[in-house]
Amino acid sequence: MRPTCFAARLLTCLVVSLALGAAPGCGMLPTVAYWMYGNKTPAKFDGLEGKRVAVVCLDANSLKGPGTEADNIAKSVARQLGYSVPNIKLVRQSEVADWFDNHDQDVADYTDIGRGVKADMVVGIDLENFSIHEGQTLLKGRAAVATRVYDMQRGGEVVYESSQREIVWPESGARHVTENEANFRVAFIQTLAMKIAHEYYAYDSADDYGLDAAFLGNN
Repeated sequence: MRPTCFAARLLTCLVVSLALGAAPGCGMLPTVAYWMYGNKTPAKFDGLEGKRVAVVCLDANSLKGPGTEADNIAKSVARQLGYSVPNIKLVRQSEVADWFDNHDQDVADYTDIGRGVKADMVVGIDLENFSIHEGQTLLKGRAAVATRVYDMQRGGEVVYESSQREIVWPESGARHVTENEANFRVAFIQTLAMKIAHEYYAYDSADDYGLDAAFLGNN
């Protein structure tokens, strides 16, 4: 944080604390810390900074063509990492797609892709299942994903791994199928991508709790 921003935030939190009549002693310190730094959840793996990174998502059977959920998830995760990871150098998704077009019969694992596009790191996302329907009448997103990071500068060694987990959205409630299904699919993919990308940079913990509220407010 730049000194001027730090000073401004500190001044703001002190003014607010005084205006609220904060009790003497240390009781105001958590409030001061939150105003200065936010309530950050640390990255589970921060080794993508400054690296050339390919983001690839494969479905449970094989990679499918452009426009599939796997392809859209990879694009959305890459976009989120590009916004949030300092100095990351992303391999363009079009470059990954072009490589697959020429090697789709030769792919053994994510390291083949990493070597093919000359990546330093590969974020590999295994998409085990994906659905947006809850029965015949409701929309609710469900996906099972697992991720690994391969360090191509160390021969494709797995340097980070998260076990398979199910992501459900919205966690509370659902929408009726008569509403815009295409918009719901896009929103679920964006939410899924954000939850995956959060493993690779520090983020405000409030982001996790606001996803359902944002959904309800925009639908």
